[in-house]
Amino acid sequence: MLLIILLMSFCWPPHTVLKEKWLIEKESNLYFEGRTNISNFRCGISSYLRPDTVCFCREDASKAILGIKGGLSIDINGFECQQPYMNKDLRKALKAKECPLMKIALLSIGNFTGNVPHVKGKVAITLAGVTRLLDVDYTVQPIDENNLRLYGRQQVLFADFDLTPPRKMAGLVKVEQQIDVNFMLALRLLK
Repeated sequence: MLLIILLMSFCWPPHTVLKEKWLIEKESNLYFEGRTNISNFRCGISSYLRPDTVCFCREDASKAILGIKGGLSIDINGFECQQPYMNKDLRKALKAKECPLMKIALLSIGNFTGNVPHVKGKVAITLAGVTRLLDVDYTVQPIDENNLRLYGRQQVLFADFDLTPPRKMAGLVKVEQQIDVNFMLALRLLK
């Protein structure tokens, strides 16, 4: 009898899970910033052209986020750098011919409210055939009840993905190992 009461306590009151499906809008973007031994650089995509979605699972009563599922696939050949001469070298360093897509899977996100827009989460980034799990600092900006912006930032190393940073002019210009990856997902609730 005690076992039955204990089991019932874990299931009572019954919880209903709501699944919210959000469309990743075209104005979403991703860019990364890095440094060479001479100057800074920035490369990225200014708009996201694939129709991907993100799903938030929430507890019905409290609206607390129980999970997140979804992500995006980015064509590495779509990255443009501020210095056009870097485009070819960067694509070569990222192995764009062998693995043309960078994938970012959103794995978790903390509960966010109007009072707590900064939360922690996890992502899985696949680049050049190598996947790494990373902690991410998210900032959530609600626009209205059907639209929000999800900002994320993470520092990574080329070596994290078994990559060698690009070099120019027989190694006179070298890209440093560390790059800062930044993204903004413009999300619209699908009803």
